[in-house]
Amino acid sequence: MKRFLVVTVLAFAMPLLAFAQAANKKSGSKAEEEIMKLEDQWVQSRATKDPTVSKELLADDYLGATPTGQAMNKQQFIDAVTAGTLFAGKAEQTDRKVRIYGDTAVSTGFHTGAVGADKVRYIRVFVKRNNKWRLVAGQGTRVTEGSQ
Repeated sequence: MKRFLVVTVLAFAMPLLAFAQAANKKSGSKAEEEIMKLEDQWVQSRATKDPTVSKELLADDYLGATPTGQAMNKQQFIDAVTAGTLFAGKAEQTDRKVRIYGDTAVSTGFHTGAVGADKVRYIRVFVKRNNKWRLVAGQGTRVTEGSQ
């Protein structure tokens, strides 16, 4: 009798667990799509030297580092976008991945086409605040031949 009860409970529980996992995956996928879209808008705005997206996307407490190791806060980043010193040309993004951890997202990938013909590996951290994703941290590292 106990065995029958256990099998019956498992028979009902397994589909519910599968459904819950599918629901979690869908919500993660939507958040991943949101981050990818924000990344695309952000890169495009830097290519046109338009700081509007950066002003909206960067958190007030943003802290980033350029491929040369220079630390930047939000205002410094906006100034660099306006001056065209960050990805002033058309950038190509490859090997992009987004991982969602509740209200935090980590985005990684490559940018090619930065000032010069640099290839830069990046990692960015987004936090959802007031129902909007904000970029709170970013790091770019110049990739040299053979270190990919």
